Amino acid sequence: MNRRFLVIFLAAIVAACGAEKPEPSLATKVVLASGEVVGYEGDRDTYIWKGIPYAEPPVGDLRWRAPQPVQPWGGSLEALEFGPACVQPQNFMAGDNAPESEHVIGVEDCLTLNIYSPREAFTGDSKLPVMYWIHGGGNRVGSAQTYDASRLASTQNVVVVSINYRLGLMGWFRHAALRPEGASLEDQSGNYGTLDIIAGLHWVQDNIEKFGGDPNRVTVFGESAGGRNTWSMVQSPLAKGLFHGAIVQSGSLRIMDAAKSEQYSKDAVDYASYENNSSELVEKLVPNQAELDGAGIARLLRAKPAGDIYAAATPNIANMYDQPRLFLDGYVFAEPALDLFRDPAKYNAVPIITGANRDEDKTFMFLDERWVDKRFGFLPQVKDAERYDKAAALGSDTWRFYSVDKPAEVIALHDGPPIYTYRFDFDELSDSIIDLPNLVGAGHAVEIPFVFGTHEEFPWSFMFSNLEQRTKLADTMMSYWGQFAHTGNPGKGKNQELPPWTPWQPQGEHIMFFDTDNDGGARMVEDRLTIEAIRQRLVNDAAFTKEERCEAYPKIFLTGYMIADGYVESEHSLLCEG
Repeated sequence: MNRRFLVIFLAAIVAACGAEKPEPSLATKVVLASGEVVGYEGDRDTYIWKGIPYAEPPVGDLRWRAPQPVQPWGGSLEALEFGPACVQPQNFMAGDNAPESEHVIGVEDCLTLNIYSPREAFTGDSKLPVMYWIHGGGNRVGSAQTYDASRLASTQNVVVVSINYRLGLMGWFRHAALRPEGASLEDQSGNYGTLDIIAGLHWVQDNIEKFGGDPNRVTVFGESAGGRNTWSMVQSPLAKGLFHGAIVQSGSLRIMDAAKSEQYSKDAVDYASYENNSSELVEKLVPNQAELDGAGIARLLRAKPAGDIYAAATPNIANMYDQPRLFLDGYVFAEPALDLFRDPAKYNAVPIITGANRDEDKTFMFLDERWVDKRFGFLPQVKDAERYDKAAALGSDTWRFYSVDKPAEVIALHDGPPIYTYRFDFDELSDSIIDLPNLVGAGHAVEIPFVFGTHEEFPWSFMFSNLEQRTKLADTMMSYWGQFAHTGNPGKGKNQELPPWTPWQPQGEHIMFFDTDNDGGARMVEDRLTIEAIRQRLVNDAAFTKEERCEAYPKIFLTGYMIADGYVESEHSLLCEG
């Protein structure tokens, strides 16, 4: 039942409206090399085009291959509705037009994008900066259609592009049978979802001027897995020159060992392989693989319905599928991010904003019956507020350290581009039915409606009394995001009236805190984290039992972020024995 409340809460944050199909407008007609496209007149003086293919459908023999250039479609394409979500486990984040089948929702023919353009940009001579949105969902679920970018486009005078990309087992999958002799390095990489995002950026470079956008001012931005994928664009040499700024919202630098992603170990605690690795799945899907050569195995795998592939995987407690994603393959990703960031010549050294939410982990913790009871049998209620807050802070601060503080420090201290950091603190959520301020607080994804200016569309999920305050916060964040898209520097915001947001520095104020004026507003502060201090909080806090500390230690400092520099084996052993 707690899971149901998580679904309702997140749906309120990211859900888009299921509006009726709009009427096409000839004023939006665009002629591309691949064919004619017609969109419609959107809200807030925007033109909108939805569901434009940017690559060939990755179906049949193109499953688990690099995306191919889209072929001309002939005639006129009415780009009036979102393309369906990519194949994923059944969940609410796929949107309202994704076909369902056994075990999955969505389709493999899903590589489409959407464009929101201010009408003046489309009809005028000057071209506007482009903001390229990558949706979140753990690289397992989600869809571009759950985000309405019309207000961001119109208020900040930018062209916004949002994209669907392959997810989960369709988007990241490595196996020897899929790497025949002579296969391209892209096909061999297994990072197909990453390659989709890069293909979308190539499409933007080739076509966005027709929609009023400037291909020389492209900012990639995304949240959660979208933030991770934004970091991946900074990392990958294949994205070089395709974008000029990056905004990472609650992302991470997780990268997985390519060899371990294919190894099958039946010992769940030896860390020698990943859950739902390709060898384990192929053993289930092709039980007679010993009788086949690689080409035969590949043919059988590509012929399997997507639902059968997901049926072979083991779901987790949230009915999602933990699996290897984003592989260190030596081509799409050559080195771990923090190694790259020590040399600006090795990565795409563009200006960066990176930030996290104060209570990231709370969005996931109220799924967990260790921390939450069910009042009246179904309403989630924190068991022990002090322990809950301390546990959430451990995970949330570690998240921020590895996705914000550490990369900012490494980039800044090695002559990298300017990097701006933030923490989102807004927690004035509704407490009329359940205590969302304590259960979720400034949890994962809560900043999204402030970045897109859509918070007014979901008033029940916030305190009704603070509309003016939260509108000001949304305007503030959109203004900084928009100014960054225009100049590569958030500065004082679009109208030059906000507190100056300065780059990360080793001394003094270095991070922007976002909140309503009730709790300090937007302000630069000094608030430094170290992994050593976070680790000692866990080790020394008597609020947690020995068993809890023993179990949490490797999850936080070893496997959780795929960065082991915070893990001390001897300390973990003593913690478990003591």
